[in-house]
Amino acid sequence: MSDQPTITNKITLLLVFMFFFSATIGITYIYYMNKVKEDAVNESQTAMLTGYKRSLAYSIRTIADLLGNQLKDVPQKEKQAHVQQAIQELRYDTDGYYFVYNTKGVNIAHPLHPEFINTNRLTHKDQNGHRYIADLANAAQNGGGYTTYWFSKPDKKIPLPKLAYAQMIPDTDFWIATGIYIDTIDAEQQALVKKLETHVQKSIIIVSVGTTFVLFFLVVPASFYMINTIIQPWKQMERELRHAQKMEAIGIFAGGIAHDFNNILGAIISCSELALIDVKKHMSAHEDLRRILQAANRGKALVRKIKAFSTRNSTHVQLMRPATVLQECMRLLESFIPATIDVSVRNRCDAALIYADPDQYLQILMNLCTNAVQAMDGTKGSLHIELYVREVSLSEAKEMKISPYHYVALTVRDTGTGIPQHLIDQIFDPFYTTRKKVGGTGLGLSVISSIIKQNKGHISVQSTTGVGTSFTVLLPYAGKSTEEAPQQLNAVQVQGGTESILFVDDDKDLAYPVEKLFSHYGYNVSLFTNSQEALDAFRENPQSYDLLLTDQMMPHLTGTELIKEIHSVKPDMPTILYSGLEGSDLCAETPSEWEDLGVTRFFSKPFEPAMLCEAVRQLLNESCSTDKEPHEYTSNTHN
Repeated sequence: MSDQPTITNKITLLLVFMFFFSATIGITYIYYMNKVKEDAVNESQTAMLTGYKRSLAYSIRTIADLLGNQLKDVPQKEKQAHVQQAIQELRYDTDGYYFVYNTKGVNIAHPLHPEFINTNRLTHKDQNGHRYIADLANAAQNGGGYTTYWFSKPDKKIPLPKLAYAQMIPDTDFWIATGIYIDTIDAEQQALVKKLETHVQKSIIIVSVGTTFVLFFLVVPASFYMINTIIQPWKQMERELRHAQKMEAIGIFAGGIAHDFNNILGAIISCSELALIDVKKHMSAHEDLRRILQAANRGKALVRKIKAFSTRNSTHVQLMRPATVLQECMRLLESFIPATIDVSVRNRCDAALIYADPDQYLQILMNLCTNAVQAMDGTKGSLHIELYVREVSLSEAKEMKISPYHYVALTVRDTGTGIPQHLIDQIFDPFYTTRKKVGGTGLGLSVISSIIKQNKGHISVQSTTGVGTSFTVLLPYAGKSTEEAPQQLNAVQVQGGTESILFVDDDKDLAYPVEKLFSHYGYNVSLFTNSQEALDAFRENPQSYDLLLTDQMMPHLTGTELIKEIHSVKPDMPTILYSGLEGSDLCAETPSEWEDLGVTRFFSKPFEPAMLCEAVRQLLNESCSTDKEPHEYTSNTHN
């Protein structure tokens, strides 16, 4: 009997311990889930707004480019009517539409408010006094931008805040804009918050009940199992987040490596060009130098593609030759396709043209070929790539949901493991992959499917398990190229001169051959490897320099900062800027952006020396800053 109180106390202590243990788990889990919910809501809302902005910008850029292409051959008097007809039926999302103004603020087209047409609304204000038309016009003329204003929805009278994006239609004085109402974004964000709250509440209830049941009926071992089951999905999310961060870091690293290689290749190319000038063609060293230059140019093309893969810039739809991109793709694939795989390429439409972004088309090719190689998994097999033009009949077009037309077809066929028929319909779904254990993200086919649909094309797949898989991509045929083969650089006539060039580059390896190149052609070159010292020397005697040639990324002053300071002293001085980071956050991308920064001419690294010399001579001739007669030299540079 004496032991009874002790046992009772122990049982009571155990029950109290279990109660506090359960309560601690419950409170900790509730706090953790609420914290996760808050973070998820904030991140999702930010991502949703960013996504809407990107969608607006992409939509406007696409429509603007299409209208620009359509208006090229339209007489000036008919352009307004053409624009009005083109956007009358266009809609963006549920309540969105497109409207067009000219740079003077006169409305050109408005599908829902015809009374606006031919009226000047540049000074029009919304209910808060915001001159949003003026803001949109200014944003459009500065390369595109956003603004927020109050406006009524279709068939509604109460104004609501609206986010809009505007951009100029290329080669016209028109700008086009569209927008989305903020309440639409807010509604989706609130719906997301409610879903997250519901899921969090359900999780809390399930965990609380499950923990109590485990503690009181299955004791501690089962409780640990349940807790581990609950925590496991979050660990998976953390692993996926780390993987995404790792891939982002790899992309940044690749971009940096590409930039450094640009400097190295630039020095190799320039020095090889200089050496070829002095070496006679009959000498054995001439062929060696030519092969060095050829290899360096191949490296330059490879670096350009590495940069394209490591950045996420806006798309540039243009008239392009798929055959050219196919050749570049095959050069990239040479580095990782196993020797056990027999690769065959059949190009039956070398001159065919399509409207697409070359980098996106390369992404399609690389993804399909990479998937094919992975499907053969290092075993013996064959990879066949075929490019040809085919006509899509009316019945085929209806089934594919595209227009009956001629298309440039790309077929990638492998002899790999194949895809089971019950999985065919899932392979284009986002995040679906059968290679998750080896790092597959399930985004490759989803992304290229989206690209193809955006370009009004179609992708199909045929597969037999154990035999192989064949993907066929169709993109609208846009005619036949009549371009001749590019001229060799040894045919370029390089003109020299006696003008003074202010040359600034902190990379001595690249600066040496460029300085020697211009000195060879008679120019007086003042080389500085410190941009601040170059500016000080210029300020002491600005009339001693006729042209500025500078790198962009330098310590002290960047190239554009140096140009700004020099133009404050000598506004009419021509400037040439070169960089290996064009299109990134550190560098502008379009000619209009460079012009706004005071740059007369821009070159991407590594550049062709002969082309650089030609640009220098042209700018000096145009500037009329000297009456010295230029001297003509014949360059024997090679490509």
